[in-house]
Amino acid sequence: MELPKIYNTYFLAIVSTIGGMLFGFDISSMSAIIGTEQYVDYFNNPHGIIQGAIGSSLAAGSVIGALFAGPLSDRIGRRDAIFFACLWWLLGTAIQVACNGYGMLIAGRILNGVCVGITSSQVPVYLAEIAKKEKRGSIIVIQQLAIEAGILCMFFVSYGCSFIAGDASFRTAWGIQFVPAALLMLGIQLLPRSPRWLAKVGREEKAVGVLARIQAHGKQDDPLVVAEWEEITTVLTAEREAPYSGWRRFIKDGMWRRTFAGM
Repeated sequence: MELPKIYNTYFLAIVSTIGGMLFGFDISSMSAIIGTEQYVDYFNNPHGIIQGAIGSSLAAGSVIGALFAGPLSDRIGRRDAIFFACLWWLLGTAIQVACNGYGMLIAGRILNGVCVGITSSQVPVYLAEIAKKEKRGSIIVIQQLAIEAGILCMFFVSYGCSFIAGDASFRTAWGIQFVPAALLMLGIQLLPRSPRWLAKVGREEKAVGVLARIQAHGKQDDPLVVAEWEEITTVLTAEREAPYSGWRRFIKDGMWRRTFAGM
């Protein structure tokens, strides 16, 4: 049975940008912990290449996640891609909490990075596709705000956990990372699918319904809804008729310049 959906744009943004908060949590979960006595003693004062590998493993996982986020999102939708990313986060966090050495810690952070790579790319896409034109800028900014909020929260959590004796100190801090992921997985069940994605996979009636609920309280003949739907269908038609598909469209006919600038 499908749960009822909430179509308030700001609610959609607040829930989905918890994905950005996960990024912030994992950034500070390491930077706030590495200087504690408990961490230094348990891991025998890691430094140099070892600490560098631990710190950079999140970025390595993010690269992997970002590479397959697009095809995954096109296949199962933006909303479900974010949910799928949370599974990687739960697995990575569990490995970090249970780690008995550098290897498990690095592996856990790589898995967390896969989640970050997916959410960092797909949450802004989802927000852009569900928000009204005049609100897209302010809505997408919430993603960056969520990242900073995650960093701030995790620094305070790590500071509090620093008073716990032994390895329970950093394990508790890392374990708290389960909370935002669980909240995101629960909250995302209340979010509608992207109308643009629904149109792309041929579910036009559902797409118009979602678009109308978000833009005009369910009025499908509202001028804003009609204009937005025309824009969606025009763009999708152009994509289908484009001479290049897949990765080639990012480099052909001079498009490599825009791609390079975006990177």
